Amino acid sequence: MPAHESLLSLAEYLLLPLNAGESIIMMQECDASCAMYVGNASRDQSLLIFHGNIAASVAKEIVRRTRAGRNRIEVAGQVFRFVRSAIHFEDRGAVMFDPA
Repeated sequence: MPAHESLLSLAEYLLLPLNAGESIIMMQECDASCAMYVGNASRDQSLLIFHGNIAASVAKEIVRRTRAGRNRIEVAGQVFRFVRSAIHFEDRGAVMFDPA
């Protein structure tokens, strides 16, 4: 998979919560995929909005191409700024991307 494909996938998800100031939550791998949610992880889980699954290979590439803490990436001419952090959610690990 070309490196840019994983960042294009991430960019699609980063666009979802832009106006609401919410986070993207990428769940730990389960059955070779990772569930993607939009919302505030500090609120009740039922308030998060499920936005599909991505392949575990794409999720691993996203983590590999970003870093914990502040990030600035350019994808298809658009600049994205976010903070990546590890969280515990739904009794398993997850990666959270907060707008910065």
